[in-house]
Parts: sequence; C-alpha cells; structure tokens
Amino acid sequence: MSRFILQIAVVVCLLIFLSGKCSANFWQPAVVSTLPPNPDDDYYQTFQTVPPASKTATKLLTDFLRIPGKLPLRRRKRQISYEDIVVVLDGSGSIGSCEFGKGKKALKLTMKMAMENPNVDTKYAVVSYSNNAVVNFNFLPHSSAASRIMQIRYVGGETNTQDGLAEAKRLFEDPSAGIYFRIVVLLVTDGQSNSRDLTIREAQALKGNGVEIYVVAVGSHINGIDEMVKVASSPPENHMFRVQTLSGFWRVVKLAIIQVNPGKYAVLNGQYDPPC
Repeated sequence: MSRFILQIAVVVCLLIFLSGKCSANFWQPAVVSTLPPNPDDDYYQTFQTVPPASKTATKLLTDFLRIPGKLPLRRRKRQISYEDIVVVLDGSGSIGSCEFGKGKKALKLTMKMAMENPNVDTKYAVVSYSNNAVVNFNFLPHSSAASRIMQIRYVGGETNTQDGLAEAKRLFEDPSAGIYFRIVVLLVTDGQSNSRDLTIREAQALKGNGVEIYVVAVGSHINGIDEMVKVASSPPENHMFRVQTLSGFWRVVKLAIIQVNPGKYAVLNGQYDPPC
C-alpha cells in the first residue's frame, strides 16, 4: 500500500509541475555559494562599479523580469507560470523624499512591464522600511500593485533592512499566499543596514525557503557592499543591479521599456520629469 501511495504522490506532483504552478520550496532549492570571508576582498569591490544604464536595463529584463527583449510574443512559450514578488523598499533618511519618489516610479513601471509577457501571472506585495518595516499591501495583480505603490509615504529614519526582509518572509509563510512556481524578493536599498549580521541571517532564511533575492544597490560607492552581495541570491552577478541614484534606477527601467515597447517609451520620454 505504501508503494502505491508513493506512486500516486509522484503523479500528483508531476501534474502540478506541468500546470506551471508548483512550490518554489520543492522545485527550486536555494543555491549555496561560498563567498570570501573578508568583507574587503577584491571580489566584493568589483560590485562597486556602476555599469552603463543600458547594460543594467538589459540585465533587468533578462535576469529579473525574464522578458526576452525584442523576441515577438508569438515565438514565446505559451505555458503560464505563476510568481509572487515582494518588493522590500528602503525609506530611510539617506534616501530623501524626491529620490524615494523616483524609486516608486521605477518600481511602478517595472510592475507594469509584467504585462509584456502574457505567459507569466505575477502578483506583487510591497514592504517599506526605515526604523521599522510596514507591509504596504499584500499580493496584488501587477496593474493594481502599480497603482498602489505610488501611495506609499516616505518616512525617513534608520536602515532596518533586516525587519523588511523578516516581513517579506512572513508574507511568503502566510497560508493564503498560495503555491507558486517562483517566489522572489526585490530589495531596493542605498546602503549598509543597521544590523549587518541580522540582515544577512534574514536573507539566508528566505533563500533557505526557496526565495530568490535580487538587490538594487543604490550609490556611487557603498560602504559594506559585501552585505548586499551576501543578501543577493547566487550567483550575485545575476542578482545585483547597481545604480548611482534612484533617479538612475528610473532611467534604467525606461531603457528596459524601449526594448520591449518602444511606443510606450516614446510617451514616457516626452513627459517632463523634474530632477531631484
């Protein structure tokens, strides 16, 4: 009897996998990498370089959004996959109100780009943090999330990144969150947290539960860049995006749009957007 039950379980798992909706915890175990123990190691310093915006735009499309650029939709796979993404947004005092607004615009457009790939059903939640973390909204379709993110207020304060990651973990652990093929955290932050060890520990807990972590690291030179590398999933080269400012991130997203929807880019580029 036990062998028969095992056979039934295998069949059920196979059916779930073929439907495109399977548990990230089971099908996508965390990739463990060995990183240099010395935070000043030359390996970490390579991440200080901010690449050209066009290069980061392409990387955002291929590595995070997984949209195949200018590939015609009729040539893309038809099978639907499902994903939950939690954006963890730094609202600390070093960001500033204007730059925080630019970051929200960039994330709004990133969410809207989800519609460029009809083969992926994405839901977004947002956690913002400074002294403490706040869940701004729970998993919503990309269109609703893009509207709601602009309503998030800038607070200012400390950089309690570990609390933001802990809230993201709680969201994924909520039984109502469902079972998805891909579960992701997108951390947007401009620097070292107020508790490096706790932040890395929270990131490891997320990755241990099958969560893929991407980091938008903001700043021309970041103290404690090794923390962000250790927070990102492996390989960090595919999971970290470097920009000098959140205004720069906004430009990266617009350059990504031109690759998948030039008409929409032309409209955006024609709108006046005052600098910070």
